[in-house]
Amino acid sequence: MQKKILIDASSFMDVKETHAAIKAAIGSEDYVGSNLDALHDVLTGIGRRTRITVVNYRKAEEYLGEYAEKLAFVLAVSASSNPFLSVVFE
Repeated sequence: MQKKILIDASSFMDVKETHAAIKAAIGSEDYVGSNLDALHDVLTGIGRRTRITVVNYRKAEEYLGEYAEKLAFVLAVSASSNPFLSVVFE
């Protein structure tokens, strides 16, 4: 059975809040560091079929600007590196 994670990016008003919200959604104690490298490490370490759906991504772009683009890139690269992970932006 596939694990489903929903991340609402409308709450991503700053970098600290962004990582706190993602950490809560993923529910991983291994997500240490609150940065994109730590996020990539956690996502590529997932060993069970998992689908992450990111909603309201455009709001994150409004608040975070270029950091939102970097975040989307890390999510996509992590999914392409881990056969157990898929990431969808809605």
